[in-house]
Amino acid sequence: MTFSEFYIELQKREGFEPKPLVDAWPASLANEIAEDFLQGVNSQPLKGSLCPIRAGSSNQSIGNQVESYVVPQLVTGLRKFRLEKCSGAGYPDQQLRSGDLLIPLELKATGDWNPNDSNRRVLTSSSEKLRRYFKSPIYHLLCTVLYTAEAGGTRINAIRLDFLEPNSPVSVRLEVSVNHKLLATGKHKSVTI
Repeated sequence: MTFSEFYIELQKREGFEPKPLVDAWPASLANEIAEDFLQGVNSQPLKGSLCPIRAGSSNQSIGNQVESYVVPQLVTGLRKFRLEKCSGAGYPDQQLRSGDLLIPLELKATGDWNPNDSNRRVLTSSSEKLRRYFKSPIYHLLCTVLYTAEAGGTRINAIRLDFLEPNSPVSVRLEVSVNHKLLATGKHKSVTI
């Protein structure tokens, strides 16, 4: 399935009239962002720096700590674009702003970049924030911080930018979840012992 097909199907499941939520990147815009990130990273003591990590941190916690470490430096280093938090839960975590243009940006961190790795990196399961905050054209940017785990922290090695296109391949996993309220109000048999 492609990224664009996913959002069409997702909006149908959510009960919305599907509209395009993924647009093709103009090469000039992608190049401008790549140049600004290169300039931003090079202007900061980011590459090669040691991000402190709390002992016993889970992979998700390490990712959050790396994000908290890297984002302020990127914010300081970027010149043409502004990196801002995108409020609310879900995709995207951040937004890249240039004038009126808002670009959804998801930041991930990994200690092992392997082009043959098929482990999932979850991006999104809802169209709500995209529909609420972003207007067409909507370009999607995935920013992955590559690091090496060391005693006392993670060494920041590189920043990888993926400019996701409507035809970018994605994996989709349909999930079902429950919560206490649904279990308590459901018409199924329940026994507490």
